[in-house]
Amino acid sequence: MFKLNRGVAVLAIAAPLALGLSVPAGASVKPAATPACGFNCFSLSSLALGRHTIQNAYIPGDTGVGGKVGQKVNMINASNSHPNEDFVGAQVGTLINFCNTEENPTGLIPANSYVCINYPSSYPVFESNWAAYGNQSGFCVGAALPVFTGENVTLQNCGASASTLWVGDLANSTTHHGHLYTPWVNGASTAFSHPATLQVDPGTTRPINQLKLAPLNTLTGNVSPDTQEFTLDFGPVA
Repeated sequence: MFKLNRGVAVLAIAAPLALGLSVPAGASVKPAATPACGFNCFSLSSLALGRHTIQNAYIPGDTGVGGKVGQKVNMINASNSHPNEDFVGAQVGTLINFCNTEENPTGLIPANSYVCINYPSSYPVFESNWAAYGNQSGFCVGAALPVFTGENVTLQNCGASASTLWVGDLANSTTHHGHLYTPWVNGASTAFSHPATLQVDPGTTRPINQLKLAPLNTLTGNVSPDTQEFTLDFGPVA
């Protein structure tokens, strides 16, 4: 069973913002990343770098081909000419759909994972499927098993393990300019405390702004550092 002892009040308040604000009707801005993907794609950005620096599959040439398991994922400036910034998926359900329990024996997230033990069953589950020009590749943003803090975030086969599933920790979220920013905790993390969480490292090179796994860092007031706070936008970047 899931523990329901934390985050319920936060969820009730934040649910309308769980995927970030939608773009206002009639907005005249360029899609990110490519027009072919349009509103089917979403952009992941961090509070540390701002909403115009988004998730990117670090693949030489940035032509939308050549992806494979193990290639790094980073964050770069948003552009409508970068197919490596095209991702589809976003929220794919909630924990009740994915935790492996007696009621859900086919759930991809192990019952002993941090998220299934500690989070409410209503917490959102996310997936990022690299989809250059809108074409799903079958490679999702995750990490090699067993996941560990300090590991590079890389492309992995979608649906093969819980490492490509991420859970929004709403209890440790924050709002900024009308957007909800939340830590993304990796579904395969079985740490007793401080689970493996998505973090951008602005100090890296080749690639810049490397995405890595880091221990969930809860600061005063149940808010994580800006490098662990992420939000989503669909289609055009505001």
